[in-house]
Amino acid sequence: MFMMRVSKRDKKLVIIISVALGLTQVITVIMNEFMFKADLIFKTDQLIFLSLIIALFPPAIINFVDMRWRLSIDKNIPEFLRELSEAGRTGVTLTRALDLASKRRYGPLSSELERIVTKLSWGGNFEDSLKKFAERIETKLAKRTSILLTEINRSGGDIKDVLDTISRHIRELQSIEDERRSQLQTYVGIVYIAFFIFIFIDYILLKTFFAKIEALKESLSDVGGLFLMKELSYESIKTIMFHMSIMQGLFGGLIAGKMGEGAIGAGLKHSLILIITAFLMFYFIM
Repeated sequence: MFMMRVSKRDKKLVIIISVALGLTQVITVIMNEFMFKADLIFKTDQLIFLSLIIALFPPAIINFVDMRWRLSIDKNIPEFLRELSEAGRTGVTLTRALDLASKRRYGPLSSELERIVTKLSWGGNFEDSLKKFAERIETKLAKRTSILLTEINRSGGDIKDVLDTISRHIRELQSIEDERRSQLQTYVGIVYIAFFIFIFIDYILLKTFFAKIEALKESLSDVGGLFLMKELSYESIKTIMFHMSIMQGLFGGLIAGKMGEGAIGAGLKHSLILIITAFLMFYFIM
């Protein structure tokens, strides 16, 4: 699946542009509501929530592909260290072992290793190259690996046993982390289940209870009767439920991201999925 590195600067730029586009549409909708009065396909509140989708979509995609890129690198680091250890068994230096290991297939990690080797071939400092590597990847595991390789390079001597031990240790940590994530995925599923239950209840209430009340209001008005809930129309109830569904989708998705992947930003994709689902359900089915 597609993955790429996205720098913090690019992320901020995407967020700024997305928010600007969303606000532009909101301002346009408000101006049309009070000034131009043009006929539109969607209602005013629907257009505002469409603006929210526009503002969320690019950051959600950017965050998703960037996170996949970083996870792929972390996943391949133990294998890289093992290959580095195997190269070290032949008696070569750490720099040469790094060069040999960079020719292996480690997904996006390979290009980052090649970047280090290229800097070293240009006369760059080994420790500075590793520091730049850690700064580009921006994961805890990459930073720890950079520090460990720096210390190994300083101490010299036999590196194979040290690297083997580090590789096994990292694999154990990743196994624990994978187990933790698999357990937390249950809570992400609960967020989705709760959302769809809420949508289902909305559908049942609108199509049965409130629809019958609306029919009763119309029949009473035809015969001159009074109805205590005449101020609360079917459409206003539907609008309130639509707004509640959008809010639940937005914040439920953010909570799912925080619980499942440890970052609120990771929940943007969940929020986007839930908001789009709510919008389509209320526009086409409700």
